Amino acid sequence: MPLGILEDRHLDYVPGTALLEELKTENAVHAPNAKRGTGRSSHIVLVPQPSDDPRDPLNWPVYKRELLFWSICYIAGLVGEIGPLLAPGYVLLGQEWHVSTNTAVASNGDLIIALSCIMMLQAPIAVKFGRRPVFLVSALILFVCSIWSAVSQDLPSFIASRVFQGFGMASFEALVTATIGDIYFVHQRGFRVAIWGFSIGIGISIAPIANGYVIESTVLGWRWCFWLITIFLGIALITVFIFVPETSGLEEYDEKVGGIEKAGQEVMQLDDTSQDYLPAKTYVEELKPWSGYVSPVGIFEVFFRPFPFILSPVIRFSIFSYGLTTCWIVILSAVSSVVFGSPPYNFTASQVGLVSIGPLVAGILTTFIAGPLTDYFATWFAKRNKGIYEPESRLYVMILMLVLQVAGFAFWALMQNKGVHWMGPVVMYSMINAGQGIGSTAIVTYVIDVHAKHAPECFALINFIKNLILYGFSQFAVSWVINMGILHTFGILAGLAAFCILTAIPIYNLNVKFELSLIHGDFGDVLRYHFVIRSAV
Repeated sequence: MPLGILEDRHLDYVPGTALLEELKTENAVHAPNAKRGTGRSSHIVLVPQPSDDPRDPLNWPVYKRELLFWSICYIAGLVGEIGPLLAPGYVLLGQEWHVSTNTAVASNGDLIIALSCIMMLQAPIAVKFGRRPVFLVSALILFVCSIWSAVSQDLPSFIASRVFQGFGMASFEALVTATIGDIYFVHQRGFRVAIWGFSIGIGISIAPIANGYVIESTVLGWRWCFWLITIFLGIALITVFIFVPETSGLEEYDEKVGGIEKAGQEVMQLDDTSQDYLPAKTYVEELKPWSGYVSPVGIFEVFFRPFPFILSPVIRFSIFSYGLTTCWIVILSAVSSVVFGSPPYNFTASQVGLVSIGPLVAGILTTFIAGPLTDYFATWFAKRNKGIYEPESRLYVMILMLVLQVAGFAFWALMQNKGVHWMGPVVMYSMINAGQGIGSTAIVTYVIDVHAKHAPECFALINFIKNLILYGFSQFAVSWVINMGILHTFGILAGLAAFCILTAIPIYNLNVKFELSLIHGDFGDVLRYHFVIRSAV
């Protein structure tokens, strides 16, 4: 294969490998009966191949899929805002509760640990009973618990409300990527993943900007941060109910559809011309909170299925390159009040909030770059690989992530240590955020493509481990910065970022072989089939 990806010589089917471009060459892999895109995408073989079932989400009208997607992105933006909702005011919050600033920041860690734990339960529930009921219950929890936070009269009550908010946030981190895989084709996913990531990112960035003024206001105060977001969460609950139907339930879907066994062989296609399908559901039928779908997979298997994915090199890579690097971004938001509220800047809460304008602009720009860029590399690579798409082709953009994040942390450390004008660190903050947006889009889309059928379990595991680590950091992040100083702290973060991102090299070039020898039973088949990762001799 071109550009360093080694070809597998052991597996009949490599997860994620698929015919994407039909080329008019003698050596090309042809699929004369495969379904293709329309318009400018008419040369692209659709992956996965949609069935003839009118209930297949891939066959839904474009407007229906877009309404679903944007409804989820809207509430994902609010979910992004909930975590750093009080970031500019942790010092003031600590004074009101008569606790240290570090204790006030650590209260956010309780939300994070709740988010981690419930995520490992929500993903299996979504696999067993469908995505819609999980989304609906999560949106309702967020709405109710934001009211609870606003009326809390003591620290224990406030912490409890934040814990339950974490329960509500989980599905919009772990299940959205799987839903994108349900309703979009491979060549469309990169841009959608970027939009979803941007939605969360814009929430993280806007929260400090707006709430800095709300917290400082003598009329409003920090409680109004929760009252305001409650209003928007009420709207989100309605949009999820109206525009987010069930996307699970097509048991006849075969992951090999649209895939290939070996270069030079015919594309595998699903012959469903002789099957009878139920008519498409009416809009009223789709409004039911639960569609009645129950997966035939056993409940024991469903709840334990995420854990073996830790053996997948793809998942371990994602934990480092996506999970851990995301931790640094959240930590930056949490300690921003200390970093910019201390000498030489001495910013107020509202000024600390305005610091997030730079990362917000960077997030907007990378949204319009990251998604299309990863999708471009997917089709560009396929054209040079006899029309065959390899998910690793999306990882090229991680070069930009490496440069932006390592340079951002390193130069920020040097600038703040020398008392450079505040604009310098803000630019570095924006670079770090831009690098995260670009890299996350590539990594998340890569995991969706490789483990499409098990995306909920994979992302539940990735985010579970990420949030456990984030919880640990949240317990000492502020004291770490205060005791070690910006220079050493951010220097360490630069090195950690470089290490995490560079794990892409063995994944891209070596394609580590991993096989499980289980040969009997459905669960054994799942393990054997989905954990046999691309191999090299």
